[in-house]
Amino acid sequence: MNYKSFFTLFLGCMLAALPAFSAFADEPVISYTNEHSVLTSLDVTCAPTDIVGTPEGTLLVTDDYAKVIWQIRDGICTLYAGSTSTIDPYGEPLGGYNDARHDESLFKDPWAISPFLDGWAVSDAENNAVRVLRPDRTETANASTNEPLKVGDMGVIFDHPTGLATDDRGYLYVSDTGNNAVRVISPSGNVVSAAKRLNRPTALAWHDGWLYIAETGANRILRVKDGQKEYLAGSGENGFADGPANAAAFSSPMGIAVGSDGTVYVSDTVNGAVRRIRNGSVDTLLAPDPADPRTYPVSPTGLVVSDGVLYVCDAYSRKLFMIPL
Repeated sequence: MNYKSFFTLFLGCMLAALPAFSAFADEPVISYTNEHSVLTSLDVTCAPTDIVGTPEGTLLVTDDYAKVIWQIRDGICTLYAGSTSTIDPYGEPLGGYNDARHDESLFKDPWAISPFLDGWAVSDAENNAVRVLRPDRTETANASTNEPLKVGDMGVIFDHPTGLATDDRGYLYVSDTGNNAVRVISPSGNVVSAAKRLNRPTALAWHDGWLYIAETGANRILRVKDGQKEYLAGSGENGFADGPANAAAFSSPMGIAVGSDGTVYVSDTVNGAVRRIRNGSVDTLLAPDPADPRTYPVSPTGLVVSDGVLYVCDAYSRKLFMIPL
């Protein structure tokens, strides 16, 4: 595959000063694939962690620096949910917890985003909650359960929830990372466990009846259907190796997406790489050049495939990469 058309999408998320701005930039940087050095972008002040495409053709991006959610439409980035909060001594917003109108709501660590009910679910990791962006306000998913889970006044209490995915019925899957499990919330608000005895699961994706899981603590990728686990890639050893899927090595993968043809894309976060799983083998789409500290990505996380493009969030370098597929 030729990646000469690879680009970086600029997200200049200046919360207080820039309520709307162009999402694209022209200043080149160096990125590296297994075939080419490639183009573009500008330093930014937000930290994109996850991304999702909307039916209207826009993108929603979670930002764990400003603690808000942005919307990109026609190259213009605007604030979708979240508001200003107290600033720490180093200038970073501290965030908070407030269910209110979108422009008055507060988040502590918006990690992932996925469709749910008539809006969007956001995993608020440091608040141990799943928030829901309804059409006119932000709410907490006040979910109940018959399982022996921790429950408070606001419903089921998660332990550092991270990855999210939504199935064809509208059920929401949540990586309950600190509890080493994946839960599922029904549209009526009932919580059951979809997978247990995992090792720090984070990113999730749903495709063709399967729930795909980045098992970050075990350095591997698996999928689950009807409670049965199937391991797709990763030897379980920490490392960086392409080749047969069961012998390949990852280092704390924290992003996953599945293309329409079943190809699985993985953010190999600590390795700073984007990997691909197909036909029983793993290869590398994008990785920094060890000999050049200017290359990217640095710490990729959220992924989404939309309109023939793989979007890659890199919170550390504050960039959003685009790989035409």
